[in-house]
Amino acid sequence: MTTKRVDKRSRILDVAAGLFSERGYAATRMQDIADGLGMKAGSLYYYFESKEAVLAATVGGRVGLAVSMLESITEDDGSSVDQIRAAVAGHLDVFDRHADLYRIFQSERLDAISEELADRVDELGRRYEYLWVELIERAQSEGLLRSDADSWLLMKAIVGMCNSTLFWFEPSGRHSSSEVAEVFADMILTGIAADPR
Repeated sequence: MTTKRVDKRSRILDVAAGLFSERGYAATRMQDIADGLGMKAGSLYYYFESKEAVLAATVGGRVGLAVSMLESITEDDGSSVDQIRAAVAGHLDVFDRHADLYRIFQSERLDAISEELADRVDELGRRYEYLWVELIERAQSEGLLRSDADSWLLMKAIVGMCNSTLFWFEPSGRHSSSEVAEVFADMILTGIAADPR
């Protein structure tokens, strides 16, 4: 693909993600996306064969960012506690940069599209959760977090807390994404520390 074509596809995905988030996937037409780009609807089909293909490309290019981020952190040589801090900060950073897209998944769960694409999103979600469980269990085995706490339940609590920022966090608000991440990480690590001191 030429650089110009890649840039155009990226712009289409940006506009589409915003519209899907604002109006919902089902209510957004290819014409709406074209209008947002100042181009003819027919021209969109040069880049994507359907609205679902637009969403599929968005999923592949963006939802996977959270998984890639966490894989990179867990492969690092840092301590598991440092990795948990980095993972919370990474989660909030990805959400901050791509809030429009993640709101789509939180509100619609992709019920309106193909089973194949929904399965792909679910696969990414399961991979993300599995990486978190591995990280928590490593910290538990190192004696840094409470060993009597269920790792799956802890993962759900941590991810759920991070996901909640989609509905209240404002980049222009009192705290930055990194500041919120620091508070969250302190709460998590203090609350489930093996030694509360």
